[in-house]
Amino acid sequence: MHLPKLLCAAVSASVITLSASCALTPQQVQAAPYSALPDLGTAGVLGLTVQKEQQLGEFFMRAARGMMPIIDDPVMDEYLNSVGNKLLLHANNVNFPFEFFLVNDTTLNASAFLGGKVRVNTGLFIYSQTEDEFASVLAHEISHVTQRHIARFLESQVRRSTMTVASVIGAIAMSIINPTMGMAAMSTAMGVSMQSRIDFTRDNEYEADRIGLDLLYQAGFNPEGMTDMFRHLLSMQGSINPAFTLLIDHPLSEIRIAEAQNRVQQLPKRKNSTNPDFYLAKARVDVRYVKHDDLNALLAGIIADPNLNSYYKNYAAALICHALKDYSKANSFLEKLPADNLFVIDLRADLNLAQKNYAKAISALQSALKKRPRSAVITLNLANTYLQSGRAQNCVDLLENFTDRHPNHILALDLLSQAYAKTGDQCSLLQSRGELFALYANYGKSIYMFNQALNTCSNNLIQERIKARVAQLANQRAFDEALNKSM
Repeated sequence: MHLPKLLCAAVSASVITLSASCALTPQQVQAAPYSALPDLGTAGVLGLTVQKEQQLGEFFMRAARGMMPIIDDPVMDEYLNSVGNKLLLHANNVNFPFEFFLVNDTTLNASAFLGGKVRVNTGLFIYSQTEDEFASVLAHEISHVTQRHIARFLESQVRRSTMTVASVIGAIAMSIINPTMGMAAMSTAMGVSMQSRIDFTRDNEYEADRIGLDLLYQAGFNPEGMTDMFRHLLSMQGSINPAFTLLIDHPLSEIRIAEAQNRVQQLPKRKNSTNPDFYLAKARVDVRYVKHDDLNALLAGIIADPNLNSYYKNYAAALICHALKDYSKANSFLEKLPADNLFVIDLRADLNLAQKNYAKAISALQSALKKRPRSAVITLNLANTYLQSGRAQNCVDLLENFTDRHPNHILALDLLSQAYAKTGDQCSLLQSRGELFALYANYGKSIYMFNQALNTCSNNLIQERIKARVAQLANQRAFDEALNKSM
């Protein structure tokens, strides 16, 4: 699936604005109860419950969507979460669902935040040579969360200073969203020496290495992937290379590498992962998310390279040919790959759409969905094909069920709102747009959309549900504002 990122585009001009007699007034919105807002004072940190940690994680995601180049790519999301969940199956202290998200940043880095939110840069795919290396970084970040390193860091800083929890959380969140600004904010706001922060980080890093290495092994990966990544990073540590930002957040030492190597040597030998999805994901990043001045030259270089993995070579070539609109050649490369692979299914759907082969695309995707009824990749491709082929109601029927299970899925909500616009369902359109704006913490527009829905929707039950949602958004806005002041 290859769609332009709409980022909550303006609602269609066809939306009818009725009188404001049913709308919640600004005073009513402001008067909504604030019972959902957790204690953000100094004393609250020692009682940072799992529920509060989840709320902070959701705040971080709302801020990240508005400030970071997050990639909404269902195939990459599904692969990223498949690796993450494979590791999580063997982790202890997993108290909430994790969310792994991809950021269009070619530096090699990944970062974890409260509530199981894990940022992964596209650079991790670019610089990882094996899936084991890639998974080792995710295992390390998962361990930071399950061992509650960030929560422990909060406790440490609040105990030794007069800072509030909100100000520390704000600084940590910003250090992930914008590392340069965030590290400066942490140094200034916390009033602690760099050495004390490094010492605290070093203890966490050793623990995350140890727990992460065990996760890596238990999940079936080659644990040497971690030491291979370490050696790769260590070779770059002496040079000033801005591409390797992982070294800033996770400084390496010979002792740290030696300890990891000693643990690896105590485990049975294991070969590297041969999962084709890693090579397909790596190719997708290299072609679609790295800037290229000459696609024809890139294609020639890939075809001529005898050392490239065959999955990588054929998929990268197919992606380039699709971009060059040479659809016949793209299909010839794609036919060399497993037909039931999600990366292949996704690109074949793109090729069919580009050639307006709607019936062929729908038939293939419907068949694939019967085999994998919960696949986001197939569902969203089918929904998009329905939409592009003029079958908006089929798109609605498919995505209403999907968004019940995935209420925060940006791409699904965006497609669904487009389908509502085409079917003329203004009541549902306004609500879906309200949810989209809320996910980006644009509460002014979100509440405006829900107020318009309140005027448009005639069903009393729906009206009551909208009023409850607006009150909930008022709580959420207050929560965000308390933290945003510290960022």
